[in-house]
Amino acid sequence: MSYLLQHARRLTSNARVDEYIRLNHPGLYGDAFVRVFVEDTSRLGRRNRRDPRTSLKIGDCANTIALEFSLEDETYRENSLYKIDTLIGALQRFRNALAAEAALPTTTDT
Repeated sequence: MSYLLQHARRLTSNARVDEYIRLNHPGLYGDAFVRVFVEDTSRLGRRNRRDPRTSLKIGDCANTIALEFSLEDETYRENSLYKIDTLIGALQRFRNALAAEAALPTTTDT
């Protein structure tokens, strides 16, 4: 995944992660992207600590999805981590299947 880091851009300094990453090579298709943001609330005093702002958006040329990740309490924290782990697993399985299909010869390869 390190090849993606060259396309990443940090947008703010008060964040654990704040990146906008283009998903396509330059010149191909449209503006597919991933936008990730997790606010860093570690500097807030204990009394001022709150649920940090989080954002995960994935978009292609025409559609964007936004997933919610709450850290409000233990139940929501566990669910948010479960949700992202489930998504990562599904993406890894999708990538493996895509790579297997890409390795098959096509009619234009003969």
